[in-house]
Amino acid sequence: MVDSSTTRHIYANKELFPTYTPFKDGEEVVYLGDSRTANVLGKGKVFLKLTTGKTLVLNGVLHVPNIRENLVYMALLGEFKFKMSFGSNKIVMTKNNVFMGKGYCNYELFVLNVANVMNENAYSSTYFLDSIDL
Repeated sequence: MVDSSTTRHIYANKELFPTYTPFKDGEEVVYLGDSRTANVLGKGKVFLKLTTGKTLVLNGVLHVPNIRENLVYMALLGEFKFKMSFGSNKIVMTKNNVFMGKGYCNYELFVLNVANVMNENAYSSTYFLDSIDL
């Protein structure tokens, strides 16, 4: 899910991280929209294979097992020159005027069309996104 209010990429399933650094218990927490906190168990890299065949690599993704949806930090996409266009309940992602991927609106939240989340090495159609370490 593409999220404009999150400040980090966040994923729930540890198996989706091909590289992973565990955190000490209670070392880091994230604040949720309803003012609750959730423990971060570690961070790593996630490879998203988009339905266009391109691969998006998210670095510094936080592992938060009790998050309901995986979140992609939309503002960071913009920092790496990705352009997100919204309209007619759809999202279109481009970079340097090249179509990268698309998604749809589901209950007022935008979801990227992802073919699968890969747990392997990237290749030539990979776009790296570094997360900001706070």
